[in-house]
Amino acid sequence: MRLKQTIFVLLMLAGFFSQAQKKIKEKEDKKPKEKKEKPLPENIESFPKNFLVRPRFVYPIVSVNVSSRLLGKGDKFTYLPAMPGVVGLALKIKKVYISVAVQLPANESLKQKYGSSKFRNININIHGRITQWGLFYRDYKGFYLSNYQKYYPDYKVDSLGYPKSPGLRIIESGLNFGINFNRNFSMNAAFSQGERQKRGAGSFLMGFSERYQRIDADTSFVPPGQGDKYPNLNKLQYGNFYSTIISMGAGYQFVIRKKIHFTPIAMIGTGFQVQSYAQTRRNKLRLNYLTYANLKGQVGYNGDHFFANVIYGIEFNSIPITESRIRLIHKWFEVGAGLRF
Repeated sequence: MRLKQTIFVLLMLAGFFSQAQKKIKEKEDKKPKEKKEKPLPENIESFPKNFLVRPRFVYPIVSVNVSSRLLGKGDKFTYLPAMPGVVGLALKIKKVYISVAVQLPANESLKQKYGSSKFRNININIHGRITQWGLFYRDYKGFYLSNYQKYYPDYKVDSLGYPKSPGLRIIESGLNFGINFNRNFSMNAAFSQGERQKRGAGSFLMGFSERYQRIDADTSFVPPGQGDKYPNLNKLQYGNFYSTIISMGAGYQFVIRKKIHFTPIAMIGTGFQVQSYAQTRRNKLRLNYLTYANLKGQVGYNGDHFFANVIYGIEFNSIPITESRIRLIHKWFEVGAGLRF
């Protein structure tokens, strides 16, 4: 009796595994066959080494420029961070490019004149030939009023330093997505130098960006005498801004002797922005339209193992609040060199 039961169980198990194997085979047959990668264009050269390391020095600035949208009303004022520069390291494994920067220490004379700024900058990018993805996080805290003369006419900057706003903080984070419409033009070769472009080429470019921006401010964000002209910024405590941006532009890479290259990029765009900000006695929720621009250029050497380049970029985006316009201008100058392994 037990033998019959054992044989019955074995037959059931055999049938179960047989059916399972058939289902697995059917699923494998339904799977699309892997497509072969398209061959590289003739003017693009790929390096067999997948690992790249690049030490770099960066001088970044995020300036906060405020002006009136109403003609003849409200004076401009600008806040700048006290930044001695940063050093960083970029790593590239296959198509993933990660860069982190650490702020250099400021000396006492710099702190006395401009104050002290804290800074964080993290970027994670995936550079494909046609598409580029990027995640970014920027955090600046501690600014000084650069054009103080209009608002503090008797201020003694030589002994006191610039008027400072240590509580002013700007946070920016988001996702960037870019499309290159010409396979003969390589953004990868131009900026991250993960491959090499042997002949000059250009392309029309399109970009999409989702970003979050926050402004933390003490109630002295608007300088003396300007409160009535900036009623929606006066006594500002904080603001949260969520933007969707579409931009278009073009880029071209000039190549000299296969290894020396120069690449200018220009992008302009617009989008909509959801705004939520708080003043001392009221909170506001708004929907507004913004303007955006990104200009970037690099010149460098892209050898078989050693590479180096210099990059200058400026990214401009606005936060329009009723009668005022806040321009966040991110500038950076970068020098880097590295090796492929």
